[in-house]
Amino acid sequence: MHSLPPARVWATAILAVGLALLSGCSTPPASATSGPMGVSSPGVEIDHVDHHYMAAANFRRISEYFTGVENKTGRVIERTDPKERAGYYFIVNLTWHPGTVLPVGTQAELDYISSGNSTPRQAKFVFSTATGTWPEICLGLTGADWPDQNATIVAYKLTLEDAAGKVLASRESFLWSLPEKAEPAPATKAPAPAKP
Repeated sequence: MHSLPPARVWATAILAVGLALLSGCSTPPASATSGPMGVSSPGVEIDHVDHHYMAAANFRRISEYFTGVENKTGRVIERTDPKERAGYYFIVNLTWHPGTVLPVGTQAELDYISSGNSTPRQAKFVFSTATGTWPEICLGLTGADWPDQNATIVAYKLTLEDAAGKVLASRESFLWSLPEKAEPAPATKAPAPAKP
């Protein structure tokens, strides 16, 4: 009968496999916002847009408990009120291709209609110099721009532009592109029945 190796051997083997896997991932992916100024990347596409309310705690990482500063490393997070984290967020997922970058100075223009107000509103976000390593961008309507956590978005149009205003990608919701309802035709009177 064969006996199993001691626990120390198993721990060493698991550590070796873990280090081998980590060394294969030591090169970070291309940054989402690290292209040169004024150079737009061909083929930037918005794959999917999700949107919902997020509490401030959703953005807290362990390092913040020690530093007191929000850690955005590896993420692109822009807010209408940088001092407020809680709000309604658009999570924009880009279709990612090797070498695709968003140029420095990329900005997002968000037109939206909320359930609490039928008047279309607009928010603009200029991406900071902080870069993201994943093809995900979080755009938050925070502070006075989203006072009601129970409200939702009814329709939206999102456009990504470079620093010169050239459109890189755009996405809109189904309801945003619906045509205005046509006015109903005036009712016509039926002819009076003939008298016998």
